[in-house]
Amino acid sequence: MIRDKGLIVLLISSLLVYAVMQYMGIGVIPLRSIIGGGSVITNHGLDADVVMDVEGSDVYIAWYDHIKSAIMLKASSDGGSSFRDVLVSSVEGVESARVRGIVAKGSYVNVVWSAEVDGQYDIFLSNSRDGALTFSTINISNNDGDSEYPVIDASGPTVYIAWVDLTYGNSEILLRVSRDGGSTFSNVINVSNSNGESEAPVLVAEGSSVYIAWHDNTQGVFAVMFRASHDNGNTFSDPVILSSIDYDSGFATMDVDGSNVYTVWMSKDNANNGGNDKDGYGFSIKMRYSSDGGRSFSEAVSIGKGRSPIVKVDGSLVCIVWIVEDGIQFASVYGKDIKDAISIDIDAQSIRNIILDVEGNTISILLLGEMDRASNSNSNDRNYSNSSIIMYIGSRDAGLTFSSTKVVEGLMVDDVSMLSKGRGVYIAWSEKVCADPNCSNVRIGYHFGKSNDLSYQFTVRSIN
Repeated sequence: MIRDKGLIVLLISSLLVYAVMQYMGIGVIPLRSIIGGGSVITNHGLDADVVMDVEGSDVYIAWYDHIKSAIMLKASSDGGSSFRDVLVSSVEGVESARVRGIVAKGSYVNVVWSAEVDGQYDIFLSNSRDGALTFSTINISNNDGDSEYPVIDASGPTVYIAWVDLTYGNSEILLRVSRDGGSTFSNVINVSNSNGESEAPVLVAEGSSVYIAWHDNTQGVFAVMFRASHDNGNTFSDPVILSSIDYDSGFATMDVDGSNVYTVWMSKDNANNGGNDKDGYGFSIKMRYSSDGGRSFSEAVSIGKGRSPIVKVDGSLVCIVWIVEDGIQFASVYGKDIKDAISIDIDAQSIRNIILDVEGNTISILLLGEMDRASNSNSNDRNYSNSSIIMYIGSRDAGLTFSSTKVVEGLMVDDVSMLSKGRGVYIAWSEKVCADPNCSNVRIGYHFGKSNDLSYQFTVRSIN
């Protein structure tokens, strides 16, 4: 387990990505994450990661199937109207497995996942070169230390995978690069290469460039670090400290468009929250912007208070959302100029997860939280009071106006993924299903939803 070093504990509920942030006092991300198995799984220890990518009319959804002890994938070539089953990799004999990310580029489909084998965590990549008809799997980390929390992105045939690794005694951010669509990989690159604890990598690929950010406590506090490569990962810039070293900062989020790089993070600014905000809503949300591919950055600016910020960029539209005590806040950025943040009212409590995507002038915000469905006009006859459900908020005018909260579906949602592509919004999720009348045991069901109309209505189907 990663040693406690005095930052926020972040509970992660998915990939790509993805993340669920909650402030828990002191400490950093625990490395180990144990998942139960078997045909019927108790409420305790049940966990599922669902990852999705969309490439044209191709939709790919992957997860770890507890019953089959396998990484499974649903593939569609007609925009999600129909799906076929694909066995990505059998994982029989491992103690646990979690799917962490998927990237599709043309005929290349890459699924990254982690598993505990003989008491050690490793990172695996399952690669397809024929549009997800067949897969081959390799151990990406393949070293003597625990390896966890991989992130993946690709630009053309160049695939990048970074992760947290304990081989060197402290936690480091390691990277491997493939230049043939994921078939073969370079030697390991130690991106962080520090004496401190390095955690929570984020990675974005754009053209021949790749950008990596993480947090590290070499300076005595946790600080947000950044490196860039502009030659497909062959060489990297020196590490840059983006945050202040006067207080803990971390859990960066980042997106890129062309040479414009936007990095946003949480800072434990004791002057603002006194360190007494047990729920984490008092964190300062900070941002820095680069217009030259990360070679130089603007000064850090505060854009609000809260937790779990996400930044997404499409062309000139840059959007940031984060969770506040009574809902969410939204801000748009033009260059380095930030418009005043606005509050978006939602009928929800205890938000577990927030996902943002931007496509053209369409902004999609997905929430996973609790809601009294019985009092909502979108609810059906079932009792959804205080259940974990999916809610969607959208804008088709670049954030000038937003829809009301749309309840998509769900009763006991475990994990969710969302993407905006063209006019379509795609959602995939896992949901706990009661295996007996008292719901003392549950199994996992998987679902897919799509909306491409102006009223944000989703067509939902089971994909088990």
